[in-house]
Amino acid sequence: MKMPAQSLPVMLTMLAAAGRAHAQEAAADALFDSARAAMAKGDFERACEQFKASDKLDPASGTELNLADCEEKRGRLAGAWELFRTVEEKLSANDERLPVAHARAQALQGRVPRLTVRLAPGAPPSSTFREGGVEFDAATFGLPLPMDPGAHELLVSAPGFVPRLFSLRLAEGESRELTVLPGAPLKQVQPAAVPLPSSTPRESSSGRAGTRTLGFALGGVGIGGVSVGAVAGVLMLGQKNAVNDECHPDKSCTKAGLAAAHSAHTLQAVSNVGWVVGAAALGAGAYLLLTSNTRDKPSTTLALAPTPTGGQLSLNRSW
Repeated sequence: MKMPAQSLPVMLTMLAAAGRAHAQEAAADALFDSARAAMAKGDFERACEQFKASDKLDPASGTELNLADCEEKRGRLAGAWELFRTVEEKLSANDERLPVAHARAQALQGRVPRLTVRLAPGAPPSSTFREGGVEFDAATFGLPLPMDPGAHELLVSAPGFVPRLFSLRLAEGESRELTVLPGAPLKQVQPAAVPLPSSTPRESSSGRAGTRTLGFALGGVGIGGVSVGAVAGVLMLGQKNAVNDECHPDKSCTKAGLAAAHSAHTLQAVSNVGWVVGAAALGAGAYLLLTSNTRDKPSTTLALAPTPTGGQLSLNRSW
């Protein structure tokens, strides 16, 4: 059979696409079989992740039903309930799996905890909160949100305010309300000023020695701060890699992933503070050492203030 030359690229593209689809289906089948084996052994963490990967490669209602069953067995009731409902909506009326999906969804409905988050009077309307890897905007305040049983941490924030963390634990079937608000406005967080030794226009040699000692001390603080910032930064990258491994594009994470995300957030704050304090202390120490031989000494004030991402260290000199 003869084929026009211009049709050849189209045919090759179609063959390549068919090959990719076949490879994806084969990988999805292998993941599905492995997940079923893990379920039989009670390894629900591994099974659920493999069911998710299989469904991503080759979406199928049967895979989603197995994933919903797996999520229920590992205690993620809210996700399981939502999956059963989603499959129920997809299946046709004559599909024999429809009654199963409906019955499982109905059975889970009463077991899923609900948390109603309300904004405290006077709190900024722009407030939002984050739970795990999911951020909820202002529209969700006042709604009974399905949650998994167990421990939860809600980070409430708003532009111009210090974030505030709320911790709680939910039991199966529990309905609870929680009133939240962010922390204090940033402009109300005043720096804590620490006066440094000042000198008179005719400073004695002992006074100059004291200034040099202070310069060396600040240099040591600076080196320590930079070291802490660097070490915390390296650890933070490790935790972020763990988050990438344990969390998925649908924003669902394993327990290890949630723990890694929380650790990465804390390490980032520590790293920021370490670098800010270290760099400022090094600069202040160098300035004091370079000016310690002058006769006229200005007054010095060192101030440390928290910021949303760490801290701020300032050195003020007055003449």
